[in-house]
Amino acid sequence: MGLAVGLLALVNLAGEVVRPPFDSTHTWLGDADLPRPIFRALELASAVVLLWHAVRPLRPAWARLGGAIVVGIGAALAVRDVATFYGVLASGAIHGPAFVPASLVVLVCLSALAASIATDRADRPRWTLARAAACGAVTAASFVAMPLLLMVTLGPTRYERRADCAIVFGARVWDDGTPSLALSDRVDEAIRLYQQGLVGALVMSGAVDDHNGFSEPEVMRARAVAAGVPKDAVILDEAGITSSWTARNGALLMRRHGFSRAIAVTHYYHEPRVKMLFERAGVAVYTVPARMSRRLLKEPWFIVREVLAYWHSFLFQ
Repeated sequence: MGLAVGLLALVNLAGEVVRPPFDSTHTWLGDADLPRPIFRALELASAVVLLWHAVRPLRPAWARLGGAIVVGIGAALAVRDVATFYGVLASGAIHGPAFVPASLVVLVCLSALAASIATDRADRPRWTLARAAACGAVTAASFVAMPLLLMVTLGPTRYERRADCAIVFGARVWDDGTPSLALSDRVDEAIRLYQQGLVGALVMSGAVDDHNGFSEPEVMRARAVAAGVPKDAVILDEAGITSSWTARNGALLMRRHGFSRAIAVTHYYHEPRVKMLFERAGVAVYTVPARMSRRLLKEPWFIVREVLAYWHSFLFQ
C-alpha cells in the first residue's frame, strides 16, 4: 500500500510541474491551509519516505522518526477533512448513504504507515520473483481500490447547493429515439434540481449517435421540456463526446453565460472522475448523483470500466 501511495504522490507532483492544473491531493486529504511550496515539499518527502520504506527500513533511528512524522502530517491533514465532513453532514447540508468520507480511510492508512515506519527495524528479504510479484499485486490492488473508495464515498453523497446550472452527462439513446434508463434517470435528477429552484439552467451534454443519428442532448431536452422546464432554460452541448469533452465544453459554456458554479449530474460511480475533470477545467462543481429508478443491468461492468477510466483521465486528460 505504501508503494502505491508513494507512486501516486510522485506522479501527482510531476503532473503539476509538467501539465498544471493536475493536483488531486485535496481529493484525499481535503484543502490544506499550508503554503503551496511547503505542501509540495511535504508531499515529495512523504513520497520518498514511502518508496524507501517499501524497499528497506529507514536507518538510523532519527530517519525513522522523521519519516514517520512526515507521513503523520498527511494523516493530521486528513483529520481536519474528516471533521469538516461530519460537521456538514450533521448540519443536513449533504445527504447520502455513505457516512464514511474517503479522508477517514486515508487517515487510518497513513497512520498505520507512519506507525510502521517508526517501528520497522527488520531487514527486508532478498528480492525474488515471488516477492516482486506479490509486491506488484498489492500495488495493483491498491490502485484499483483508490477509485472504488471514491465511488462508494464521494459518489453517492448528494452535495445539493444553489448553483447557476446543472450539467447533465449524456448516455445512450435507443434506436427508436427513447432515452435509455441511465439517461432518463440523469435527466430526471436535473429536472428535480430545476424544480426545487437550486439551478436556473440545465446544460445537456452528449453526442450524436453515429448508428441511429439521434442527438443525446436533443432527447434530453425533450424530456425536460415535457416535464415543464422552459425550453430557453436548456442549453445543448452536442460535442460532449467523452466525459473530458463535457467538462471542457461545460467550462466554456459557463464562462460564456456568466455562470460561476455548477452541479454535475451523472451516476454515482462516474462522479469522482467528473469532479476531477471539472476542477482541472477550472470550474467549481458540486456532485449530485442521479437517483436510479432501478439498478442498471450492466452496473458492475460500468464500475470496472470506470476504475480504468479514472486512471486514464488522471494521467492524460
